[in-house]
Amino acid sequence: MNLTCATYNILHGYHREMVLNNIAFLMDSGADVICLQEVEKRFEPHLRKFLAQQKYVGWQCRCAHVGFGGNVALLWKSGKLRLKRAHVIALPKLRTPSRLQRLRKMTDRIDRAALVGIFEAKDITFQIASAHVAWEGGNAHRMRQLRFLRERLEKEPADVRIVAGDFNTLAPRALGRVHEKRVQFTLGAHYVNAHPKLKWSYDISHADPNDGLGFLPRLHKAGVKFRTRLDYIFATNVKVEKSAMHDLPGSDHRPLTATLVPLQLPPVRVVH
Repeated sequence: MNLTCATYNILHGYHREMVLNNIAFLMDSGADVICLQEVEKRFEPHLRKFLAQQKYVGWQCRCAHVGFGGNVALLWKSGKLRLKRAHVIALPKLRTPSRLQRLRKMTDRIDRAALVGIFEAKDITFQIASAHVAWEGGNAHRMRQLRFLRERLEKEPADVRIVAGDFNTLAPRALGRVHEKRVQFTLGAHYVNAHPKLKWSYDISHADPNDGLGFLPRLHKAGVKFRTRLDYIFATNVKVEKSAMHDLPGSDHRPLTATLVPLQLPPVRVVH
């Protein structure tokens, strides 16, 4: 069997209709599970109403709201994946606000989290995490959160682990590979990068004015281009059959998809 996983930061769902159309595109294109970030409480009712359409019968949703910055969700096809349990992993916080937070007058601590689902499909246990990692605190704090997440995930058994989401590796595009390698090193060599050397997944073409960054799309239209890589899908014990970034409007992030084929599992040893 194979499993197609998608990840998408929806920019708080501000451009609601475009975002929902993009989620429909991912579903119609064969996604089996979709990891979402920035699924604010105000957006959740619209998401659930969308999933209630007859066309999407069989799709299920689990959302988690862990304070500002910690709004994540999992959508999945119940006909292919059976949810055994789900839980939230709250990621470590900064002890004091970063300089960028103070500059943007965001002195409250930002919550970051991952929503983890344990699924079964054809005798395979999948552990799937939708994660939203920090931009605040810089690279050291991001890697600290990823390391913490990996260690927590690996405390419970699974045949295949998938970690997907917005890792916020904010950097000039020329340094993208450097940050990608840091993520790989932190997760470990046993995690397969489904989109190696992807040049970008974020730009400034869309913004949520409530973030105070409404001027960015105007700069984009004026010809100022800023693109960088923020989004990732990593998995263990799989072969990547195909992967893609989808250049769709509605968010400052672009959705990623990856079709993953679990490798043959080692036989279970029976001790007599």
